[in-house]
Amino acid sequence: MSIRLMLVDDHAVLREGLRFMLRGEEEFEVVAEASDGAEALERLADDALEVDVVLMDVKMPNLDGLETLKRLRDLKPDLPVLVLSMYDDPGYVEEAIRRGASGYLLKTVGASELARAVRAAHEGAGYLQAEVTRPVLHRFATTTPEQSGIQLSDRERQVLQLIAHGMSTKQVAVELEISESTVKTYLRNLFEKLGAEHRAHAVALAIRYRVIE
Repeated sequence: MSIRLMLVDDHAVLREGLRFMLRGEEEFEVVAEASDGAEALERLADDALEVDVVLMDVKMPNLDGLETLKRLRDLKPDLPVLVLSMYDDPGYVEEAIRRGASGYLLKTVGASELARAVRAAHEGAGYLQAEVTRPVLHRFATTTPEQSGIQLSDRERQVLQLIAHGMSTKQVAVELEISESTVKTYLRNLFEKLGAEHRAHAVALAIRYRVIE
């Protein structure tokens, strides 16, 4: 089964570069492109267009990636979006995740890592490139921890830690020797306790609140 992709970037040459990078993966199929967020939302509003994962730039004219993410949560709340950007600023990363991005990668990412990120997003897991994660973690480490009062059970913490390492629901279930439905129950409880909208947001909040390493 193919993974249907949409590319959103205002530079045609960068979209062409992404197509070239993804060409080596047989299960990937680029089914749509857009030059800005407004065009992407217009195309995604068409129910005839089936998209599994969106790869989107954060800085675009007319409607940028961050505002597009916000509007996509109303239009297609379950559609995974991977942000591709030139910026590794922790503020951009945090805001993108808060607004619903499933992952954040730099445009210097290699083909193999891009493919891993797409597969992870498609499976419902988040993905943060190491070059992006380091400055975010450094920012958290050098600021005063927020006092959240959040209490997690040992098992909830285990599930969250594995999700933070990029594992899918199925992989977590295998690792902890529990059912996938049990993992999903833990995730629902975690989202409620953390006030998170999705996995990547939960991980970001958990790191900020120091409930996982």
